[in-house]
Amino acid sequence: MRIKSSQQYLDFSEASSLNIVEAYRQKFQRISELLDQNPQLWNLAHRDWAKLLSSSRKGRSGFSSEQLLRALLVMFTEQKDYRGTVILIATCDLLKHFVRLNPKQVMDFTFLNKAYNALGAQTLERMGGVLNEFATSQQLISGDKQRMDTTAYETHIHYPTDSSLLWDSFRTLARLLRTILKDLPQLELHHRFHEQKIKKLATYIARNASAKSKATKRKVRQKYAQLIQRVRWIYSIGQTVYDLVCQTDYDVARLGHYLPLVHRIVDQADRRVLQGQTVAADEKLYSLFESHTELIKRGKAGKPIEFGHKILIVQTAEKYIHHYQVMERQLADKDLLIPAIEAHKDLFGHYPQVLSTDKGFYESMQQIADLEDKIPVVSIAKKGRRTQAERDRETSEAFVDGQRFRAGSEGSISVLKRAFKLGRCFFKGFKNYAASVGFAVLCHNLILLTRL
Repeated sequence: MRIKSSQQYLDFSEASSLNIVEAYRQKFQRISELLDQNPQLWNLAHRDWAKLLSSSRKGRSGFSSEQLLRALLVMFTEQKDYRGTVILIATCDLLKHFVRLNPKQVMDFTFLNKAYNALGAQTLERMGGVLNEFATSQQLISGDKQRMDTTAYETHIHYPTDSSLLWDSFRTLARLLRTILKDLPQLELHHRFHEQKIKKLATYIARNASAKSKATKRKVRQKYAQLIQRVRWIYSIGQTVYDLVCQTDYDVARLGHYLPLVHRIVDQADRRVLQGQTVAADEKLYSLFESHTELIKRGKAGKPIEFGHKILIVQTAEKYIHHYQVMERQLADKDLLIPAIEAHKDLFGHYPQVLSTDKGFYESMQQIADLEDKIPVVSIAKKGRRTQAERDRETSEAFVDGQRFRAGSEGSISVLKRAFKLGRCFFKGFKNYAASVGFAVLCHNLILLTRL
């Protein structure tokens, strides 16, 4: 079976006279010490990897769960892809010692990819809980203050127009069908898909969609009708092939995955463009490849619309993220407030002395009054008009100090985006999307604890 931990080898990296190099060395040494103090972290990861990864002790799969976890921590802290991570580890004696590889050992990037894909988002949440308990038991963090904020974590998709989604649908089905028909000539289905002609239709629409000429608008509508008709045609072929091949042992899982998504794309394009109907935002499909993507309107200057998911970040006074939430379907900020407060109480055994958020979390003054029965300072601004008593409350020294404390959450979110790969998600599927948030929070907290 897969082994959990591995022995520590000699550190062959050389000391440097540069302060920045020594600070880099000390950062990883302190993270390594924290990991040694919390072996339950890789024990939790081991449960997933023991089930879903090869258990051979030879070759690429002979790495321990501890080595895999340390390598993934390097990937997130250094903001590398899988290839870049294994190259960095293989060429840096310091990081090879941190990952606990022997001098001749090399980790293949494809195996690192499989290891990440096998790790569940719930496992990362439990690992975060282990670190929370360690930080509280060592009195590294306190529960006196709590702040929270939400942000949008974008998926890696192009801007979703109807024409681009239809073109994605056609070229994807054409590629899959061509492979199947080549592997199974006995089906005797001979089709020429003419992708270049379809691409020209999509390109013409993209270039002229904003034209003001009535003649051009009519032509764009005609091109849309042709494009929708051609995607419907290839969808019908795909459905026929899927029904035939399902009776054999040939793997058509990918074709079966894309067919219902293509049907949704064709339906929404037909309703929006040809029938002139309005399709609700939660009914739309924004990507063929990242179908879980949501449209998020946050009213941010310069970026009013984002495509991805909302995440909630909750911190203590030490900037430690003790609670986070990844929303597959976005919730209003006010609905996230009470669960986050209760999570704080579960961890520290009491409510915070100061609670600070922006006014997006405001629901009513009755809610504020209920919270003030438990929490001395509730620094949440009211929406709309205020009475004199409410103005006095929001201009009090305690409230203003709470808002100053709240402003720091923007900086922490910026750090997550710039330094821990939460600027844009390059992992596929919602499971890996949620896991990447858990890894980013874990790395953030580990580095923060090395400084406390």
